Amino acid sequence: MKVYAIEKGYYSDRHIIGIVETEDEAEQIVDAIKGASWDSDSVRYEEFDTEQFKNKRLIFEVTREWNGSWHAEFDEYNLFDNYKDNTCDYSDHYIIYADNPSQAIKIAQDMYWEEQAKKEGLI
Repeated sequence: MKVYAIEKGYYSDRHIIGIVETEDEAEQIVDAIKGASWDSDSVRYEEFDTEQFKNKRLIFEVTREWNGSWHAEFDEYNLFDNYKDNTCDYSDHYIIYADNPSQAIKIAQDMYWEEQAKKEGLI
């Protein structure tokens, strides 16, 4: 289910002032608030999907750094929703479904070392 959060403010002052179930409602409320607000540019709505976490598969962007360390970051902007499986989308950069960052890094490392073994003809 999609919901629409009506927000006001900028940067650290940005806050949710209400949540509605349809985009039409959100547009009407934003328009009404903009008409009665001196900083009307700060009023907007944003769509959220309430089903996002039901499958408990979080998407992490995992990167192998130049020094060999690994870094995992949660895909909070849904940039990688089009990936349905764990994948290496380019060298040392992985899109991983996992329960937490540590698990995401471990999965990416396994993928990395398997690819290295294939390159060396070991598997």
